Amino acid sequence: MDEGTRSRTKEMLDNMHKRKIDMADSIFVINVGGYIGESTKSEIVYAKEHDKRVEYLEENGGNHEKGS
Repeated sequence: MDEGTRSRTKEMLDNMHKRKIDMADSIFVINVGGYIGESTKSEIVYAKEHDKRVEYLEENGGNHEKGS
């Protein structure tokens, strides 16, 4: 897959995830080992901006740092 196609696909998937957040009451972040990737960080911010409850598998999820 070329870089342009990869970029458009990622943008489409990011938008689709945000539409799913729009339909949800809350999101559940599976942050094994405390890891939260960049796309997931963006979705957490989006959910909070839209007054959605955010829950984490691991308690340290609120810090949004990779590997912490």
